Amino acid sequence: MKEAAKLVCEDYQTIHMLPRWVTSAQGQDIDRVAFSSGAALAMLDVVLRDPSGTLPGALLRDRLALEAAVACLKLEGRNETASDIRDVACLARAVDAFGPAGEMFGAWRRLARVNLAAGGWKDRVRKVLPAAVAEAMPDLGAPARTPVAQAGQILSDILTQFPREEAAALMLTDVTLARAVGWSRPMPLLAVHLQRKDIRVIADGAGDPVHSVHRAIFAACDGAIRMAAALNRRVAKLRAVAPKLRAKGSDEALALFLSHDAVSPSGMLSPVIKGTSVAMTDRAARRLCDRLVDLGVVRELTGRATFRLYGI
Repeated sequence: MKEAAKLVCEDYQTIHMLPRWVTSAQGQDIDRVAFSSGAALAMLDVVLRDPSGTLPGALLRDRLALEAAVACLKLEGRNETASDIRDVACLARAVDAFGPAGEMFGAWRRLARVNLAAGGWKDRVRKVLPAAVAEAMPDLGAPARTPVAQAGQILSDILTQFPREEAAALMLTDVTLARAVGWSRPMPLLAVHLQRKDIRVIADGAGDPVHSVHRAIFAACDGAIRMAAALNRRVAKLRAVAPKLRAKGSDEALALFLSHDAVSPSGMLSPVIKGTSVAMTDRAARRLCDRLVDLGVVRELTGRATFRLYGI
């Protein structure tokens, strides 16, 4: 852990923002938009491949999934915030119904965890889609055109066939994009940055879906790179203080923080750390979270005195 912390502290600043020669090339002209989106996508690709091995990719995808869920709920006319969704996802008991907000986030989270390089990935994708869309899901086989052209075509095909299944269409668009550029897992990118009016125009069979996707990809890649850089800095600090933690199960608990947007001490760390067989008492879980806050490596996300949630 000490060697890993040292490596992270040395390398986390290697993530750079989009340079001015990319951002200044934006415009409404299709060639300029395509140039910007291609350059931004290439830079995000470099970030995600992360030769140093320090990028918290699972956490990045979880945060992006949360943003995508909020955006898709707005498309459906709902007003749940990220805080509302966190409460549902982290505090609901197994027997509770998650409701539309929790189900939306759950679907995006499951999609972002699908390994596109493993067998059976198509079935895993179908499981997060509404039944009708899953049944009609295109083959999504070997890429045949440019990534943006493929993404635009899938978005148009699904929206024209299922005009009110915006979330499903956006999910399949992100899967198509990830496959086209060779990412092992989908990145929830487009939902936040495709405008409602563009989605409606595409669903009506008008407009240029490729142009809309180009614009959305530029903004999405810029946002994802900024988020990756911020998370890298925070995770570097977390890993640097890890050797100071003496609590039993602290390593397993930290692994949970590195893969989840928010962590509930009572629901995810106690009585057993989620995904492990390591026991942790409720008191120990709360003390660990408070210790991480005191060290400045974790934030309390709710501002409440009870039912608190914590995240990097």
